[in-house]
Amino acid sequence: MTKKTVLNLGCGNTRIPGTVGVDREKGEAVDLVCDLNTVPYPFSGNYADEIHMYHILEHLDNPVEKLEEAHRILKNGGLLYLRVPHFSSVYAWGDITHKRSFSLQAFDCFDKKRAFKGIRCTKVNFDITTRKIRYFYTWPNEAWYMKHVVKPIWPKYSSLILKPFILLVNFLISLSPFIFERFWCYWVGGAAEIYLIMKAVKDE
Repeated sequence: MTKKTVLNLGCGNTRIPGTVGVDREKGEAVDLVCDLNTVPYPFSGNYADEIHMYHILEHLDNPVEKLEEAHRILKNGGLLYLRVPHFSSVYAWGDITHKRSFSLQAFDCFDKKRAFKGIRCTKVNFDITTRKIRYFYTWPNEAWYMKHVVKPIWPKYSSLILKPFILLVNFLISLSPFIFERFWCYWVGGAAEIYLIMKAVKDE
């Protein structure tokens, strides 16, 4: 079986097994030093099967340009795993280096099926296969993500209260993310992040 080529752009100190870590400064998890604010990145077109960008896009100028670059690097059908801070989150502006935050619909212009009234800001096309608001940053998450990227640290006994509450809020958000963003996101202290899986479409 052919080994997949997987990039972790903006990896920081996070080593995801099987990925090539890319960041602007040397570090234990960094395989390639690259300023992600400057395109093109040092990868050929149709190079990667997957790209992971976890809480890096908010640090970069011109996010449209950066997602277009990810599209160029991905193979047709390749997957972009993207996480960004939700605008209601304390994480959104808790870091002075953040340049923006995002709403759930911010990326719809990249998907011709989702673009509002067909209005698009780019010529590249992604199929957004997963798009959701996540209330808590660390949990619940995929097991590999909690092992390698974020590790939930629960105060003693607090998980007995926190976990059911987090699951309830996630469920209520899923009923109507738009209503959550428009009316009640701040009632529960805001949501942590937006999680997307975007499949590169190049054969049209």
